[in-house]
Amino acid sequence: MLLVVGRFGLLVGAFLTLTSALTTVLTPPGTAEFVISALTVVIGLVVLSLGLLAVVLERKSP
Repeated sequence: MLLVVGRFGLLVGAFLTLTSALTTVLTPPGTAEFVISALTVVIGLVVLSLGLLAVVLERKSP
């Protein structure tokens, strides 16, 4: 079960990170949209790392 959650976390984290990074690059700095996109990049990286951790822990367990 943890493997499924981890894979879903990897998928969602990658999607959040890639789309918000693209939005961050395309919006001018100093706007509210830029700040929200930058925060979403951080959230996406956190979700991505937690998903990766879940996959690694599941594969290590017997």
